[in-house]
Amino acid sequence: MASQVWVTADTHFGHEAAIGLFSRPVRDAREMDELMLERINVHVRKRDRLIHLGDFTGPMMWSGDEGKESLARVRGLRDRIRCRHVELVRGNHDPAKRGFARIFHAVHDILSFRGWGGGDERIVCCHYPMRSWQGMWNGALHLYGHAHGAAPEEGRSCDVGVDCWDLGPVPLDRVCHMLASRPAPARGATANAGQPSRTALP
Repeated sequence: MASQVWVTADTHFGHEAAIGLFSRPVRDAREMDELMLERINVHVRKRDRLIHLGDFTGPMMWSGDEGKESLARVRGLRDRIRCRHVELVRGNHDPAKRGFARIFHAVHDILSFRGWGGGDERIVCCHYPMRSWQGMWNGALHLYGHAHGAAPEEGRSCDVGVDCWDLGPVPLDRVCHMLASRPAPARGATANAGQPSRTALP
């Protein structure tokens, strides 16, 4: 079976306050972590590629002995994700430290590439929602996190955070098909805002 690319963001592993902040239907951070790991592993196969658009964990200390403990915790979480290729687009809670970056296959500030299962549109991945992005006027697609479903989607852009997708990842091709069906904005025009309805993966 061919490998598949999945996208997600804003897991905030270990972040107890995320439960109330983002209305997550769990009792505590441990239950939240287990649920999100399960939803990743039930869909994402070993040879698939998972692109995580930032805030892998919530706020943590990254210096001294506490920093070592934080790195060990992140490594433990990463090791429980069964796919080999987990790529991170850095979010505001992801530190710019070599030890942290080594946990992932690759770490980016912005990831831009072409090609997906249904088309050749450019895909621009950033933790933050952007008003304008590379290739926007030529039909490029923009995937982001950070907003936890609270920001309206502009044109061919989509929040791929777990709070928009039933606390799990979503196939890249599925998101791209949805976005490619929207018209590309006319050069100089304001993109239409809208929040599409979605159904969770089975």
